[in-house]
Amino acid sequence: MVDSQDAPPINNLFSEAKAFIACMEADSIANRMLDAEGGSEVRLNAIAQEIERSGTYTHTPKELQFGARLAWRNSNRCIGRHLWRSLEVRDFRDAHAATNPTDAVNGALQSHLNDAFNAGRIKSIISVFAPRRPDGSDALRMANHQLTRYAGFRMADDTVLGDPHSVELTDQCIEYGWSPAHRTQFTPLPWQFIIEGERTPIMDVFEEQPDLFQEVHLTHPDIPEFRSLNLKWYAVPLLSDMAMKIGGIVYPFAPFNGFYMGTEIGARNLSDKDRYNALPAVAKVMGMDTSSNRSLWLDRALVELNRAVLYSFDLAGITIGDHHTLGEQFEAFCQAESRKNREVKGDWSWLVPPMSGSLTPQFHRSYDNEVVRHTNFFYQEPNAPKKNKASGCPFHL
Repeated sequence: MVDSQDAPPINNLFSEAKAFIACMEADSIANRMLDAEGGSEVRLNAIAQEIERSGTYTHTPKELQFGARLAWRNSNRCIGRHLWRSLEVRDFRDAHAATNPTDAVNGALQSHLNDAFNAGRIKSIISVFAPRRPDGSDALRMANHQLTRYAGFRMADDTVLGDPHSVELTDQCIEYGWSPAHRTQFTPLPWQFIIEGERTPIMDVFEEQPDLFQEVHLTHPDIPEFRSLNLKWYAVPLLSDMAMKIGGIVYPFAPFNGFYMGTEIGARNLSDKDRYNALPAVAKVMGMDTSSNRSLWLDRALVELNRAVLYSFDLAGITIGDHHTLGEQFEAFCQAESRKNREVKGDWSWLVPPMSGSLTPQFHRSYDNEVVRHTNFFYQEPNAPKKNKASGCPFHL
């Protein structure tokens, strides 16, 4: 495995570029883009010369568009990638060079978030910023895991108010001067960028523009008391800390969003014991006997919480998928890809939902979990590059 924070060997970079161009050539739509530029041989010659001259190469706008979509199609852990061709790709590769880069990036991301929400009809968008340089340095990164995320405040009694997943970032934001007006279970985190290795001041975007942070308050179709739990979740999952790789070129900051599958919220974010741990409270408002696990109160509470998530998003008119429908759509995608002699790579443990797994087609399939290295999304070291930190995990750069 290549350490992502070191410059990739030139031969390896060209090999990955060649593999990517071959994927373009094999795709009927992308192949027309190549033909318009003189064909794959001409393009590969130009790439080889550019790599020899500079140690890297620059994607054309059409390559960037197809590459970002292909990276989504290649993502082993995503069950929504049958929609890969619908991804809107925004090119902000020069934003860091603006007169005021912080404002330029901030404006681009606010526009992304607003347009992705799309009045509730969630649109999949990716905003691509500057690629990693040949020396391994990054022009732009972001401290946040997601553009939309709740804070986790350490309390005096060692408990956490809010999302325990966000405690470290919340501490960091406070250290850099964040003083939230309100500390609640659901306080939106501010933003912080890392431009040319330097952290920007904290930007409390959602305090200034609360309408940008769209949320869904959870109610239940049959249990009026459910409302008293005061549970909610944000509408747009917009990841900002994964790296996108296209033909060997790494884009360390390429925030992207799809729409939620209900179980991500109801069976993980709100239910996990190390997150919001809401199941005991759900069981209580339902009047369940929680004295023994054999009553399956946890399972019953889990189902009702997930019903509430789907019901509430539907009531608000905001796009959300359920695990049965998305499972069927992904199975149809696998079959369609098979007819094209393309194998869908997959991580079974992620594709099977965290609830009623055996009722979905994914449970009864096996997947080759080999990771396509030349074009994909990867986890990376947080916040800033570190030398010699390759993890050995195929899902990390």
